[in-house]
Amino acid sequence: MLQAGFARVDITPPFGNDLSGYYERRLADGTLDPLYLNVVALTVGEETVLLMAADYIGIKMDENLKIRRLICERTGVPVDHILIAALHQHTSPCLSDPATRDTSLRDKNFIDVVYRRFADAAQMALDDRADAEMSVSARDVAEPIAFVRRYFTKEAGVVTNPSSKFTLTGRCAEADNTMRLVRFARADKNDIAILNFSTHPDVIGGTKWSADWPGFARRFLEEDIAGTSCLFFTGCQGDSNHYDYFLPKEKRLRGKRYEHSAFMGRTVADAAVAVWNEMTPAAGDTIFAECRTLYTLTNTEGIEKYDECVEWVKDYKAGKIPADSYTMAERAFCYRVAALRAQPIFRPVPITVIGVGGVVFVGFGGEAFTSYGKIMRDLCPDKFVVSVVCANGYEGYLPTAEAFGQGGYEACSSFFMPSLEEEIVSAAKEMLENLK
Repeated sequence: MLQAGFARVDITPPFGNDLSGYYERRLADGTLDPLYLNVVALTVGEETVLLMAADYIGIKMDENLKIRRLICERTGVPVDHILIAALHQHTSPCLSDPATRDTSLRDKNFIDVVYRRFADAAQMALDDRADAEMSVSARDVAEPIAFVRRYFTKEAGVVTNPSSKFTLTGRCAEADNTMRLVRFARADKNDIAILNFSTHPDVIGGTKWSADWPGFARRFLEEDIAGTSCLFFTGCQGDSNHYDYFLPKEKRLRGKRYEHSAFMGRTVADAAVAVWNEMTPAAGDTIFAECRTLYTLTNTEGIEKYDECVEWVKDYKAGKIPADSYTMAERAFCYRVAALRAQPIFRPVPITVIGVGGVVFVGFGGEAFTSYGKIMRDLCPDKFVVSVVCANGYEGYLPTAEAFGQGGYEACSSFFMPSLEEEIVSAAKEMLENLK
């Protein structure tokens, strides 16, 4: 019999800590809404998995592994049976040790506390387990709120988040506007929802902590369906966001940024509420878990410009580079090349597959492009597949081979090679075959 448990703890850092997500340092000076860690514990027989979702922009692989080992010591759940994903909000911190970037969380005292909160939440979810029946559903949201942010332009090829000076000729790919939902119905305790949607949680900006639209989606679902606890996972989003650049600028947002974030959360929650009583039962009779770390060659393109890029980054940080003198791709290229001498020859990216009966969670240790979601579903058509980014690692953009060929900001900033897609798909295919 499948058992499911849920827990939630607050993981909001104190003011004065770093928000992550941009190239400039930002220090938190307030809280719009708290940051949470949500945990679902699932057990079948002697096998248990923990699904954990943190309102952080990312948790680097080494840091993530430390947390999973601590949880294993506390609970006995094997390290590879734990998936810890960051939702990637840009109004949240990054856990990285050592804090090598300007935007990494530096507060060692708080980091020690948050480690313990991860372990506490895992234990709480295990203690909350009760018999459950699992069901699934997928539904397109009422109107598109996710858009691939990479555009073909007349003037400069592929441009990410293009300004008005570019003439747009098309999008590089289509976004995924499908809400995916896994429900665990429990007789004497709250039902549990795992909600999944794919686009960048980067709507609000500013210098205050916020869970952005995933936080709204959780809250609205729990308000609309009383007696429900919701965990949210961000799906493949490395090339998407909330802007449709084909629309006039004044029509891209519904109100101010926080209001648009709420609108997006409302839209995702509405799709979940609409299918809540019409879901398809899914078998919950087996548990499978496998986590692999792929090691792939580091992208050293541009190393001959190392000294030039180091100087550019230095001048950029000093405010000496005019904002209209570079593109996002050029800035990303300089930052990547300037960091190359500190990079390994082979760089890691974790891939995680957790199967619970008829449902499969595929975790990518970085910002996987939208296309990876469809690829995973095609590899496992007889299961309900939920793709999860920034899972058990946060190792950068994971573009497709096609996107590397197109160029643009994400490809220029990625430390990976175009062979990455083939390596990820090959590993995932093997793991999904082991699942079957």
